Amino acid sequence: MSLNYEQIKSQLQSYKPKWESKKTQLEALTIPEDFPFKEFFNASQDIFLQGYEFGKIISEDPEFKSTPIELLQTLNADYFAPIKPEGYQRSLANPDYTVNLYGKDMGQLLSAIYTQYRNTRTYLLFDNYLQLDEDLHLFLTLYDLASSNNANFDDWKKVYLSARLANMYLKSALQNLLRLSPEVDLFRNIIETSDLNDLRYLFRYGNYISDNEFALADFMTQYPSEELDKLAKYIIQCWIDGFIRAKKDYSLKKYVNLVIPCGMERLGKLLIEELKRLNFIPLVTQPYTKGANRQYNYDHRFDIALLLDRSYVDESLKIAEDILEDLKDLIIDQAGPVYVELFGELPFTPEIKSSTIQLSPEQEQLYRELSSKNSFLYMKYYHPDETSFTIIAFPSPEIGPQFPEIFADTVKINTLDSHKYALIQQKIIDVLDNADAVYVKGKPGNETDIIVKLHPLSDSEHQTKFENCVADVNIPVGEVFTSPLLKGTNGTLFVEDIYLQNLRFFNLKIQFEDGWIKDYSCTNFPDPEESKRYIYQNLLLPHQTLPLGEFAIGTNTTAYQMARKYNIISRLPILIIEKMGPHFAIGDTCFSHEEEAPHINFLNGKSMIAVENEKSATRKEDPINAYTNKHIDITLPYEMLDSITAIGYDGTRTDIIRNGRFVLPGTEELNIPLDEGW
Repeated sequence: MSLNYEQIKSQLQSYKPKWESKKTQLEALTIPEDFPFKEFFNASQDIFLQGYEFGKIISEDPEFKSTPIELLQTLNADYFAPIKPEGYQRSLANPDYTVNLYGKDMGQLLSAIYTQYRNTRTYLLFDNYLQLDEDLHLFLTLYDLASSNNANFDDWKKVYLSARLANMYLKSALQNLLRLSPEVDLFRNIIETSDLNDLRYLFRYGNYISDNEFALADFMTQYPSEELDKLAKYIIQCWIDGFIRAKKDYSLKKYVNLVIPCGMERLGKLLIEELKRLNFIPLVTQPYTKGANRQYNYDHRFDIALLLDRSYVDESLKIAEDILEDLKDLIIDQAGPVYVELFGELPFTPEIKSSTIQLSPEQEQLYRELSSKNSFLYMKYYHPDETSFTIIAFPSPEIGPQFPEIFADTVKINTLDSHKYALIQQKIIDVLDNADAVYVKGKPGNETDIIVKLHPLSDSEHQTKFENCVADVNIPVGEVFTSPLLKGTNGTLFVEDIYLQNLRFFNLKIQFEDGWIKDYSCTNFPDPEESKRYIYQNLLLPHQTLPLGEFAIGTNTTAYQMARKYNIISRLPILIIEKMGPHFAIGDTCFSHEEEAPHINFLNGKSMIAVENEKSATRKEDPINAYTNKHIDITLPYEMLDSITAIGYDGTRTDIIRNGRFVLPGTEELNIPLDEGW
């Protein structure tokens, strides 16, 4: 490996004198009242100076031991005020506002530039003086154009492109190293060395800190240490079980990506300790928050369109190939992630704006190519068949005043007896192994009516077509799942209210023909075409259609009962919801990139053979296009379900679920939570 983080940091440091010189110019700048584009330059200057103030505190008091929490709260509030919902309507970050001020083309451009400037805090955290210098250079160059009364959009965009397209190799190298290199230990050190009872540490990440993060962190300080330690050990053991059950040797790997929400650092610290005890090096990403305003993030999701053309794609892919080759040892040694998810935030339906930057049809094709080829380049070195992962979810205080009770019940859900569920689930699999297809029907009023075609078995004594999924990589228990055959899978999936990709969908209707999405609709917006575009942009893009990659039957009636108990079904994550009824995943199968690895039912030793469909089966001839790089689970909850029926090769029908209840002999215990509560 010739590329390393210290080498890149040294190159970034070389830009510091140039940045400091430009910073002096910025600080001395007084913008005249009648200056062209005055509001844009004022807002940009303000965000730079606020970012620099944060950087100065980090430099002088890196652990915030002498900085009053009131000052940190004020700086946090001021920095994010322009993008919080209450200030967003008159913010340069809002394309509606900038387009109204400056016209469509210039307004979109300046909103995108201002949004880029808002990353100043993050650049300072990593001493990214290249980007700091580039942003100031862009600002001052545009200021000079405005000073000479040049308001020509093409000239301004040319300056912008010149800045964004410069030093692409160095920027890409840094981006990859921040994700892959064990030398990047900023966030791990914050978690390991901070006094987690002193909540000032939350501000060290540089991102938006709301009352929600404070409430979560405060809750965790009071959580019993012994119970938290058990939970950390349980999570890591589930991750290890992912190796053991798949007969993979985890001792061959070194690095684990650890992702936690901001506020759960006490749990994060214990997870780090447990991984270290097992001789892994945790790579800790920036603990995440939901951000100051989800509409802001939605408005700027396609800003890349300003750059996206044939030459940009070609250059990006060439650079990616070179960098990933240099970093291949780091990638090969990846053991797979441990991810702690939060749920409970208020469901979000975005406002659709004509002012936002959109991808043209040509750019959608380029975006699809860039995404597919980047994934292919990474998968040359990252082998899922040698890794594990685990993901687990907990509620956020935002879920409401019953948060402590919901948290406690979620812990119970997450730690249910895997073996008990495995035995029950095997009863379902035994029936499905003898089935040609599965028929799923919604209750009256629900339009779900679909037949899912199953793989045939050539050796029923040693083969199975469904995975018996318990709490290892995918917490909580339980489900049985398969990769359906596409040809012969036909019908309609309909869900009244569901939360997908952090967005809410009402009356989502997807029609399948031979396993591919033929048509789709929802009722989020009065205009059906707008609703259709909403689905396309947020579920399908960059693809025109997607195959059915997974069919599963969730068995966790205890989770379902909890959701009903607190009336939080619409606020649960897919991770839990998918265990609460049948679910259908659009995109790739669950065995993407590891079809050749053995997949063995740990109860009976049978080999799982339904690991591909007609799409992924093309991987040997066309590996770039064999995968969609998407997997979106869509669940039909028990309350919307009339029946799930196994259809035998002779036409015999065997009900697994009828009227939302398990009726297959041997599965009746799953109805107890539905009848008695828990």
